[in-house]
Amino acid sequence: MLRRPLIVAVVIGTAVPIMAVQRMTIGLFVSAALSFLFVIAIQIAVGAVLIASAASRRVHLSRALDLWFAGHVPYSLWLLLAAAAIAAMPAAGLDGLIAVAIIPAAWTAVIVAAFCRNVLGTSRAGARGRATAHFLAMWGIALQLVALSAGGWFQVWAPIARVLQ
Repeated sequence: MLRRPLIVAVVIGTAVPIMAVQRMTIGLFVSAALSFLFVIAIQIAVGAVLIASAASRRVHLSRALDLWFAGHVPYSLWLLLAAAAIAAMPAAGLDGLIAVAIIPAAWTAVIVAAFCRNVLGTSRAGARGRATAHFLAMWGIALQLVALSAGGWFQVWAPIARVLQ
């Protein structure tokens, strides 16, 4: 059950130092991997709720969570490609990388819907609903973390309000 979440931790531990300081050391790897374990914990919690709520689940919870993390491939690839792009062009902004995040977001929605149909045994409509709920939960949590990191929502909205005026 922990094999694939640990792979995600390795991807994060590799990508974050490269994106932050354009280098990799064992210390940076371990620090980044441990610092971002909360992301994996959130994904486990959201996945466990989604899985446990399916009465027609076809596999045990531990196997379902393992399969759930197989769906992290789009974001893992995006993180590694983003790290490679930043390493190749350190002066480049994050705007383009953030903009192309729509690709793993859409790809993940398809994977989550397929997971719901095949592993959880839901109908197509149920799978779409669960994929939508997953998308809203994960992006809602991510946006909240960004806002908290920026000093609160007022810090996020202030520059946007200035641009809109």
